[in-house]
Amino acid sequence: MSGWKARLPLYTAGLATGAAFSVLFVEGALPYLFGAALVALLVGSAGAYRFVLLFPAITLYVLVALYGTLPLSLGGWQRLLERVGQDVYEAVGIMYANPIPYDVHPGLFVVLIPILMIVVAFATSATLYEYSPVVSVAVLGMTIGVLSTISLEAGVGPFFALFLVSGIALLLLSGDGVRRGEGLKPAAVLAGALVLLLVLALPNAPLAKEAIRPAAVDWAKIGTGDASRLAVEADVGDYLTTGRDVELMRIESPEPLLWRGGTLDYFDGFRWSSTAEPGEDYGEGTSAGVPTREVFQNVEILEAETSLLFGGYRISRVSAPYAQQHSDGSWASVRPFTEGSSYWALSQVPQPTTAQLQAAGTFYPATVQEKYLQLPADRPEILGETAQQIQADYGPQTPYAAARAIERYLIYDGGFTYDLNVDYDRADHAIEEFLGEDKRGFCTQFATSMALLAREMGIPSRVAYGATAGDKTAPGEYLVTGYDMHTWVEIYFPGVGWYPFEPTPGFSVPAAMEANAPRPQIPIPGYNPSSQNPAPRQQEGPEPAPETQKTPADDGSASSAEKTPTPTPYGYVLYSNLLLALFIAAVPLLKSLLAARGRPDDLYQDLVGRLRDVLPPGHTGSSIADSPALTPTERLLLLAGAAGVETEPFREFAQAYSESLYAPNPRPDAARVYRNALREYGKLPRWKRYLGAINPGSLLWRARQKSAAYWAKLCKASRRRKG
Repeated sequence: MSGWKARLPLYTAGLATGAAFSVLFVEGALPYLFGAALVALLVGSAGAYRFVLLFPAITLYVLVALYGTLPLSLGGWQRLLERVGQDVYEAVGIMYANPIPYDVHPGLFVVLIPILMIVVAFATSATLYEYSPVVSVAVLGMTIGVLSTISLEAGVGPFFALFLVSGIALLLLSGDGVRRGEGLKPAAVLAGALVLLLVLALPNAPLAKEAIRPAAVDWAKIGTGDASRLAVEADVGDYLTTGRDVELMRIESPEPLLWRGGTLDYFDGFRWSSTAEPGEDYGEGTSAGVPTREVFQNVEILEAETSLLFGGYRISRVSAPYAQQHSDGSWASVRPFTEGSSYWALSQVPQPTTAQLQAAGTFYPATVQEKYLQLPADRPEILGETAQQIQADYGPQTPYAAARAIERYLIYDGGFTYDLNVDYDRADHAIEEFLGEDKRGFCTQFATSMALLAREMGIPSRVAYGATAGDKTAPGEYLVTGYDMHTWVEIYFPGVGWYPFEPTPGFSVPAAMEANAPRPQIPIPGYNPSSQNPAPRQQEGPEPAPETQKTPADDGSASSAEKTPTPTPYGYVLYSNLLLALFIAAVPLLKSLLAARGRPDDLYQDLVGRLRDVLPPGHTGSSIADSPALTPTERLLLLAGAAGVETEPFREFAQAYSESLYAPNPRPDAARVYRNALREYGKLPRWKRYLGAINPGSLLWRARQKSAAYWAKLCKASRRRKG
């Protein structure tokens, strides 16, 4: 495992992983990170001294690479440490308030470089000295996976491709046959090549987009740096945090509208999905007696990829030759639009009056009732309780009045707070928590709650997916970014059609879409209802306090100066995942450090710990081995037998260890017999040794033993003083 055949792909994979950290930065970070990975590879290859050198090497590299020459005076060191502390403090603020990728800052390197070096050094050691290339590939691959998950714009495609080639080569070249000098078998080379081609080619296969559902991830090819995917079932929260600054579309329109892409109509208890297909409407899209306003839009796709055609409801004609209309009034193209694509759309925006909506009644077609009154059987009780509360508090007499009552309850009266940083760990309990005690969320939670409450009250509803108007960059021109992605609600009224409602605080339907039936003004002291006019660049963010609200321009545009940056949770995602990787790496590092001194007692504790940690949790062998009545020989033989290895090498080491404790002239070859026992331990399956390496059980057992001994010594000393 120490020859060039293993080292070359191992080192390449390590450098690719280190370089992949550069996707967290805009530019200029690659030299620092590449150098850190190179130093980590050298440290991980340093034999018995590798773990002793690791943390000094990290400290030295960080200080020299980032701050230049080291100070020679005590005062200089004090100033340097104060500067490092200040940089780390600033880095925390940067990660809290800014999305990835970050601008280069020394504090960010102080935080990330140690993580990078620990991961790369551990992976290097796993192959060269633990004989576990599978562990190396798993650790490096997991790290690249974490980086690809939290980065949106830059991607890690080239780094992943290089890692994948190196990882497969490492696994092939470290096989048993190759180590015995037999060389690679043609079948192994062919299998490796097929795996490599399959992984790299699959995302671009002709049927990949049809076979792989976009679901909750809002970018098309994570890890390749490609455009954001705009799909009806994507998680809007991803746009609003990680992808909030990505420029998605540029739309020319005389009116700022809600740019509708599609609808979600089926709720299974914790997520929405769309069942819309090409065909006739389920209910009239817009009834014949309802006047409409004709609006022409020209749409240019920027950093995005989508099959949806975005435009004001309701689109009647489009220029895309492969587009077809779906049963919910949305349009989709067989050929996806990519960056640089454009199309025009003609919308007939419904203009019903309040009187028409109030008089609509409740005579719903059977198809509408079946599709848009659907509710899961096991929905939370609070949904019905909230619907009853709204009915009792507002007393609506018509479906339109009930819809406005739900809207008012969620925006004003229910005590709800707009918060992008909500984290509902259990998706199946999200609505229960949102309507219950938590009452915090963003457009997804508000739109979902209104649609479900409407259905609970017998009113057909659906969730609309799209974007607010965007940032007005020129007269009649709007730039739509990730911050503008949004969901709202559409309610069906017989004889009228579908009509939009906006239940999210701080948002409202554009005036052009509700000119004859606007949201009722709420007389709240100190509250300025005119500030609720929609902003094309209306970001998903908390509503300003009433005394600081500003009335937007007539077209609803809002300048970028009015936008408040929203803290992104992805900095926390980064740290939670990397701290997990750090913990996984720290356990075997600590075990190696404890055995590095090479004393017989250290070697004995190492063998006992290794054997303990490969046993399943709760195994009787572990509990029996804890007995203080056992001799070292009995303990080692018991654990070796339970682990399933040959006991003779462990018996020989136990004898050498016992002599080191009691014999006047102990055997000098304790280290040699320790290595014999270690070779026998190495015959266990690699997966079992890997799990044992990251199992902290033996460390906890040793800590308990030390604590008990210290406590007994303390009690004994206390009794002596009393005597």
